[in-house]
Formats: sequence, C-alpha cells, structure tokens
Amino acid sequence: MRALLICVGFLCACTGTAQSPWARAAGSGYLQVSFYTIPTYDALFGSGGEDIELVRYVTEQTLQLYGEYGLTSRTTAVLYLPLRMHQRGARTDNPPFFIIPTEGGQISGIGNVSLALRHQLLSGPLALSGNLRIDLPSTAQQSSTGLRTGFDAFTFLPSLSLGQGLGRAYWFVYGGLALRTNRYNHYLTGGAEAGFAIGPLWLIAFGELVLPLENDQRPLNPTRTLTGLYENNQGWLSPGVKAIWQATSQLGIVVSGAGALWAQYAPKSPSVGIAAFFRWE
Repeated sequence: MRALLICVGFLCACTGTAQSPWARAAGSGYLQVSFYTIPTYDALFGSGGEDIELVRYVTEQTLQLYGEYGLTSRTTAVLYLPLRMHQRGARTDNPPFFIIPTEGGQISGIGNVSLALRHQLLSGPLALSGNLRIDLPSTAQQSSTGLRTGFDAFTFLPSLSLGQGLGRAYWFVYGGLALRTNRYNHYLTGGAEAGFAIGPLWLIAFGELVLPLENDQRPLNPTRTLTGLYENNQGWLSPGVKAIWQATSQLGIVVSGAGALWAQYAPKSPSVGIAAFFRWE
C-alpha cells in the first residue's frame, strides 16, 4: 500500500498541481521544469456567450519551475515559480474601438509566485488533505498594450482534496475558495483528475472550474479587450488530458493540453505544455 501511495503521489506531482491529497515522504522531493503556451489567439470568451474580438494577436508563454518537498510524513511544501513571456503581435482584421490603443509589444517577468502547504488528514483507503496556497503579487505590466505577467494582488486559497489509489489507476477531487486582495473579486475553484497506466505510460484526464464571485469590488477595465491577460472576473470550465512517460523511476516527461467548455474574459484557444521532471526519495 505504501508503494502504491508513493506512486500515486508521484503522478499527481507530475501533473504540476498542488491539489493532490497525498503527502510526500519526509525528506523526499520532486522538481519539474515545464513550458506552457497558447500559441496565438484573436478573441476572448465574453461574459454573455459572445466573442470579444481583439485588435492584435496575443501569444502567452510560461516557463515554470514546480517543486515539492516532504517536511514530515504528512506535510508537504510546494512552490510554483513562473516566468511569463507574453506578446501582442500582428494586427488582426478586426477594427479597433477608437478609444482602444492599437500598438503591439511584448513583456517578460516573474508571474504570481505560489507557496503552498499540503497536510494529509487521512491515509486509509481514501486520502484526504487540507491545502493552503498563497500567491504573491506580480506588478510587471504595460498599460498601453494590456500586457502583464500576473495579478497585482495576494491570493489566499484554502482547499480540501480527496482521492484514492486503485492499483495502476487513481482519482482525486478538490475544491476551495480563493480570497484575492487589491479589490479583485474572490472566486470558487474545484476540479477532478483520474489516470491509469499502460506499462511506463500514464494517461490522465482532468477538469478545472474557476467561478468568480462577481461582487464588483474592482471597476471593470475598459481596455480588457487588448489582451485578456489577468483581468478581474475571469472564469472557466476547462477539460484537459495529460500523458506521462516514466523513462526511469526518477526521470520522465509530461505532455498536456486543455481547452474550455465555458469561459469569460479568457482566450478562445487551447493551451499545450511539455515538462521534464526529477524525483528522489
């Protein structure tokens, strides 16, 4: 059973999420370097189902370091360190509003760094954990282009996660409430993930919901149509798939892709990612 839990915890770490219900063993660790991108998009999901057309094509790219370390047999520390590289590029065929700036540009900088603790409350047939994540503010932005590297706010996200290992398969679900400062609206978040193995290859499906609590604390930005990057009231219901190839017991590669069944003020284009990881016990 312990070997199974180690394997499942390892797989959840591979997916790059701190929402797994399994803690790492004391002194063990996991590092992942990943690259995620939305290669190009020219429209956003509107809040009423309409499309918001952009004046210029936008590209989102993130190079991210993700790490986990077992502080005790039940408590794991988690770190996200993202480097954002975004661009507002060539003109689309959409006419601009006369008050909207039309110049292009690019920006690079550290995004919202996340620190988290996961404490496993139950470790029987079902694993249950409590999680607390804190996102630090990211202040790099260009007001003339709408490019920015993250939210200029702290985010405090307590959550619960429940899951089970089933031999060469696993599943877990999670949910929480995110509290965001600087007059950004708070949001509910939840999701699920499940996977199974075929030899050294793991196939995984997942879904994530981000539901903003629109209490109009922060005025709507009239220039949100520049890029749609890190705006207030963003939300989505996003399904996706991942595949993990375990080259050795310590090294492997992850590929992933995700889209949206519903969204508001988010890109109308899928994201893709690739990552390499190293783990130790």
